[in-house]
Amino acid sequence: MEALGEFETVETPLKPLLLLFTRCANPERDCHNGFRAKEIAPMNLRFYSVLTIALLGSLTWSSRAVQAKSYIAYISDSSNSSVVYWIAKEAGIFKKHGLDLDTIFIDGSVRGIQSLIAGDLGYSGAVGTAVINANLAGGDVAIIQSQMNTLPYFIIGNAGIKSPEELRGKTAAVHIPGTSADFAMRLALSKVGIPYKDIKAVTLGGAPQRLVATVNGQTDFTIVSEGEKLQGLKGGLKVIIDMAKLKVPFQFNCSVATRKKIRENPDEVRRVVWALAEAGHFFKTRKDESIKVMQKYTRGLDRGVLEGAYAANYEFLVEDTYPTLEGLKQTLDVQALTDPRAAKAKPEDFVDLRFVDEMKKSGFVDKLYGRK
Repeated sequence: MEALGEFETVETPLKPLLLLFTRCANPERDCHNGFRAKEIAPMNLRFYSVLTIALLGSLTWSSRAVQAKSYIAYISDSSNSSVVYWIAKEAGIFKKHGLDLDTIFIDGSVRGIQSLIAGDLGYSGAVGTAVINANLAGGDVAIIQSQMNTLPYFIIGNAGIKSPEELRGKTAAVHIPGTSADFAMRLALSKVGIPYKDIKAVTLGGAPQRLVATVNGQTDFTIVSEGEKLQGLKGGLKVIIDMAKLKVPFQFNCSVATRKKIRENPDEVRRVVWALAEAGHFFKTRKDESIKVMQKYTRGLDRGVLEGAYAANYEFLVEDTYPTLEGLKQTLDVQALTDPRAAKAKPEDFVDLRFVDEMKKSGFVDKLYGRK
C-alpha cells in the first residue's frame, strides 16, 4: 500500500475519482488506482471542477465510511524492525481488539511522524531520536509503547576494510538524519574516534537500499540490523563494528500517537497498546507462523536469513512494552551538545505511560506468558 489516506471503505463507481485526491508516499510510485502523482498534475482545471462537484455530491454519504479506516505506519521493511505491526495485522490481532486498523509503509520515522502530525495516520512506528526532534520542533506526539530498547545494529563493509579505524575517508550508505540508523552510525563512529565529517556519507534510505549499494561496491560500508547483516555476509561483506554487543540503551522501535489522539480517543489508544503486546507474544511463541509473515513483508527473504532475524528479534523484543527513559535521556544528552532545547527537556516529556501502566496493573502480559 503506497497511498496515504486511501479510501478503501468506499465501494462505489466514484472510488477511482476519490483516489485521485490521495497523496502517494513517494510521488514517483504508482498509487493503487494506477495513476502517478506526476501524471495527475497536468490535468486541467475544468476536469477538477467536474470532479469536485461529484465529490461534494457524494461526501455526505461517504464521510463515515472514509473515517472508519485508520492506519498505523511501519517505518522500515527490514526484517528486524516492524514484525510486531505485520503480525498484529496478519494474525487478526488488531481485529480481535476491536480495531479497524491497517498497516502502511512509510520509509523512515521522520516521514512517519510528519504524516502522523499531518493527520494522514492514526499511529506510526518511530524511534526515539525522531520523536525528540519532532517535539522540540513543536510537534505534539508521544511514545505510547515500545518494542526494542537498544540498538541492534552492525556496521558492515567490504572485505578490504581491516579495522574500524579504516572507515575514515570511506564512502558510507546512510539513512536520513533523525532515524535510528543515522544515530547509530554517528555513535559507532564516535566510539572509534572518527568524526562524522570524516566519512563520505551518501543518503540512500532504508536498509535494503543501503545493503544493495554496499554489496554492489557503490559504497564502502553501511549500517544494518541482523537480517541485512546476514545477507551482506553472503554477499561478501564483513562485520566491522557490532553495536548489538554494546547493548546501548536506546529508544529503538516504538509506537507514537499525537497527544490530541490520546486525549480524544484514549480507549482506541489503549486497545492499540494491548494489541501490539499480544502481537509480540504471538511472535515469541509461534515461530513458524511469524517467519511466514516476515517472508511476506520482506518479499520472500531466504529462510536462513529470517531465522537469524527471528533470533535477534526474540532476544531484544520488550515483553512489557515499556519505553526506555534511560535511552531517551542518553539521546537527549547527545543532542544537547548542539541543541539547547534538548538540554531543557526530560525523557518523560516524550512518553505517555498511562496505557502500559494500566496493562501492567491488569496482569494482561503476565497472563499471556503464563506467569499468572
